[in-house]
Amino acid sequence: MLKNKNIYLLSMASLWSVGALAQSSLLPAKPEATNYVELLMMSIAILLVVVIGVLGNVLLMVSKKAVEISKSSKKIMMIFVVVMGSLFSKSLYGQATTVIADTTSKINSTAFYGGLSYNTFWTMTVVLALELLIIALLVLFIRNIFRAIHPKEIEVVNGKKVAASWLLKTWHYLDKKFLTKAVPLEKEADMLLDHDYDGIKELDNALPPWWKYGFYITIVVAVFYLLKFEVWHTGMNPTEEYAAEMTAAKIQTDAYLALAKENVDENSVTQLDAAGAAVGKALFAKTCTPCHLAEGQGLVGPNLTDEYWIHGGGIKDIFKTIKYGYPDKGMQSWQTTYSPVQMQQLATYIRTLKGTNPPNPKAPQGDLYKEVAVNIVDSAATTK
Repeated sequence: MLKNKNIYLLSMASLWSVGALAQSSLLPAKPEATNYVELLMMSIAILLVVVIGVLGNVLLMVSKKAVEISKSSKKIMMIFVVVMGSLFSKSLYGQATTVIADTTSKINSTAFYGGLSYNTFWTMTVVLALELLIIALLVLFIRNIFRAIHPKEIEVVNGKKVAASWLLKTWHYLDKKFLTKAVPLEKEADMLLDHDYDGIKELDNALPPWWKYGFYITIVVAVFYLLKFEVWHTGMNPTEEYAAEMTAAKIQTDAYLALAKENVDENSVTQLDAAGAAVGKALFAKTCTPCHLAEGQGLVGPNLTDEYWIHGGGIKDIFKTIKYGYPDKGMQSWQTTYSPVQMQQLATYIRTLKGTNPPNPKAPQGDLYKEVAVNIVDSAATTK
């Protein structure tokens, strides 16, 4: 009698599941999608219904297996769980298909999201939420029944029963298969070699798979490298890369120097060549002749052709005088009028006036300046 009752209950569960799948197939053939958002949501809803159907079949098969086991162990409660799960899934199937069918009706409302009406959007959202809930419940039922059929392995550690977790078993499998591939400690005696070095024995373990795979990858990379750089010549070898980097570095250096030439100050200024002095001569004629006259013999300002200087006659001294000036003595600052390079050119030209002996020179002023050796810089390096 008990066997017949179990078979009867199992048949009822099967019929209910089949009925649920049949109801899930009553979807509209071609729902009219008003826009891409509605089309996307409908596609997801249909896809979830397919997933629900597949999980329903899986639940049915697992339930059959559970019933067969319950016959031998007389666990009638297992059949009850299967039947209740089938009933619950059947009810949810009906709800999902009913709501989906309602979405085919044309709702005239103000556009809400992506052109969908307010009612249509939230109806589809509820449908998707219900389908996800159904899937979660089906997975939960399948998991619980499967665990009842296949209980976890029990290991004994320190006299206590410990169930090996799925995560731990998976890690041990991956470690043995792909990482270490080492022999367990209890089997090391079978792997010992005859080699003995001062009590240190050698095991005949295989190389770790990760090391071997890495070595194989280096071989593939080496072949690719050889073809790319030595056969196809589609890339630069280290020598070519070095030459390219040196060329790029030179371009960057030249660009930096071109910008850095404007950073000349009284500490870094140097005397330019004749070309730089020629540019400075034009600047002198334009700016300095009212005070120093055309040949530098001096008028309001001091004589620039003798060996006496009020504030020093070196290139740095003259540059500083031009840049900052001495307003209390009638020499204005020219740093807002000329660039650092132009003041350098002007100072260079003034340095060339020494000893020119122009007519009617002004009497010496200041202190005797003793000339020191100076470096002449190519003006092409500091001018555009």
